[in-house]
Amino acid sequence: MRMSRKLKEEEKALIMWMIKDTDKGDVIIKNLENYLVDEMDDGGMGSLHVVGNADRIFGRELAKGDFSDIDGMPVFISVDLDSNDDFYELDVFKADFSALKKFPDVPNKS
Repeated sequence: MRMSRKLKEEEKALIMWMIKDTDKGDVIIKNLENYLVDEMDDGGMGSLHVVGNADRIFGRELAKGDFSDIDGMPVFISVDLDSNDDFYELDVFKADFSALKKFPDVPNKS
């Protein structure tokens, strides 16, 4: 059984940095403290699914980016919305399918 949890600080920082200039960024950032997430069964790559109604479905990608993990392996990340334009998931994919070693450092808010 999965245990839902609040977002960790490094997850919130990454999400805020990725979506700050998007059309839904302000609304989602304002509510980040309230979201509960489940860690997805992705081999430890770091993907998170936002807990919500069971009938929620993927709507669109809000933001995406890529970086290299500390082992040099490429990592691709997207912040996805559901069909109602609410935060749906943080999708993390590491090119060699191994576990993510470290979330990327993001610039501090100015």
